[in-house]
Amino acid sequence: MRRLLYLLAAVTFLACQENRKEQEKKDEIKEGVEKLGQDVKETAVDAKDYLEEQRKTMEDDLEERKQQIDLKMKDLKKDGSEKNLEARKKLRVLREQIDYKLNEVKHSSASTWDSTRKDVDSLLKKSDREWTEFKQEFKELFH
Repeated sequence: MRRLLYLLAAVTFLACQENRKEQEKKDEIKEGVEKLGQDVKETAVDAKDYLEEQRKTMEDDLEERKQQIDLKMKDLKKDGSEKNLEARKKLRVLREQIDYKLNEVKHSSASTWDSTRKDVDSLLKKSDREWTEFKQEFKELFH
């Protein structure tokens, strides 16, 4: 009988140990899940900050290009020659393209950002080329 009591006490002790180990594992898993959730939240905030920073940079670049075009168009309005009218028309088309992309940048979502960014990069390169060609074609209008 005494052996049976020892055996029963040992089984009870082992069962308690098993429950304690299971509880420790559950606690570890819970802590891991909470940490993972916190990491996901921090990553989302970092991604949003990065996207906002990129968006602001693109907006600034497009706004600067618009200002350059606006200044030149204002200068060209002083003279109503045929050459100036042609130059202003070309600049107006380029400015409209920049306005359209600027609007896209301002309203792009995170899911469409890569596509929008590529489009804006292409437009900026194209406008650089066109601005250079414009200055060569209308070099007498640049003092």
